Amino acid sequence: SSYPYPWTAAAHRPARSPTHRSARPSPGATSAPMSTIARAVLAAPAGRLATRVGTRMTGSVRAPMTTTPRAASTASTGARHHRVPALQYSLAPPSPSPTRPSSGVVRRRASSIAANATANPASRQFPSTDVPSDAFYDAVVVVAGGMTDSGGLPPWVVSRLDHAVNEYRRHVTAEPPKKTYVVLSGSATPHKPPPLQRGGFTLHESTAMAEYVVAAGVPPEAVLKDTASMDTIGNAYYSLLLHAAPRNWRRVQVVTSEFHAGRTRAAFEWVWGLWSPGLNGADDDAGRQHRGGVPYVHLDFCTTANDGLSREVVDARAEREARSEAALRDNATRVTTLADFGEWLYTTHLCYAVTRQHEIGEFAEMKTDPALKSY
Repeated sequence: SSYPYPWTAAAHRPARSPTHRSARPSPGATSAPMSTIARAVLAAPAGRLATRVGTRMTGSVRAPMTTTPRAASTASTGARHHRVPALQYSLAPPSPSPTRPSSGVVRRRASSIAANATANPASRQFPSTDVPSDAFYDAVVVVAGGMTDSGGLPPWVVSRLDHAVNEYRRHVTAEPPKKTYVVLSGSATPHKPPPLQRGGFTLHESTAMAEYVVAAGVPPEAVLKDTASMDTIGNAYYSLLLHAAPRNWRRVQVVTSEFHAGRTRAAFEWVWGLWSPGLNGADDDAGRQHRGGVPYVHLDFCTTANDGLSREVVDARAEREARSEAALRDNATRVTTLADFGEWLYTTHLCYAVTRQHEIGEFAEMKTDPALKSY
């Protein structure tokens, strides 16, 4: 049978599999710009890292964890969050509802990671309240952000989903209506055991998120899941290969929380930037040259508030995020084809390599590391 995507991995597999330690940059490769906070990780002594990094993040303590869709109303441009009415299970525009007055909450500025992490100047980044009114997308990809021990969705994940529901409504109520998908990317985390659902099966994060957005009115046929990824780099890889590449999407919005923006952008711009159908259907440089180096898929990044996270947790998470972002930017200079990326992912990565699968299941750090309370 024919290969499902217009590139052939076998034809481009390197003689030696790249790893974190042995991969070498391709000739002419340059480091992608990284955020100020990620540069601080590489330059700062470990003892001063929290001082230099932690103060740059924003945090809030808000509503208790919930999996119930928030109260319906349309978005107010003065409020930080978009709220949406329940939608009918069709592409027909829902009935309008009165605009909710501004909540009076001052909109939080984007974190320094969100403001500065950019590898592709053609892509844009904006908070959830500032989505350009003329921007429409083939899909809105929501990066998973963990679950409670009982399988509920924490507030920072609910904020991401509320935005995705609002984006779906904005598309289907446009004139003329625009078709779009909501992609929910995430299986589980390697940092703690997954909750179970009926029958003893694993409750995937994307499944819990799907229940939320469908209850909020997004038709099930417009919701696509990724139940394979276990971290941010996996979110980028599987959302691309499972959904974007087969459907030939060209414009996609990626949604995550402020504290997670730098790593998300580094991962998606790296992985999705490797997807470049050539003039003859192959994954090679011919397509890139034909497009003048412009990525095949245009990515925009949208950030939502760090709802439900204390300052302590956000500051602790900042250190982990900055280290991860710096590593991703560095690896992007070493692994420069999709075939090489597959080798790297499945031979070196904790979540996907058979050689490291015995490392999954050690959860002692969850008891002591405050950053892991946000997983």
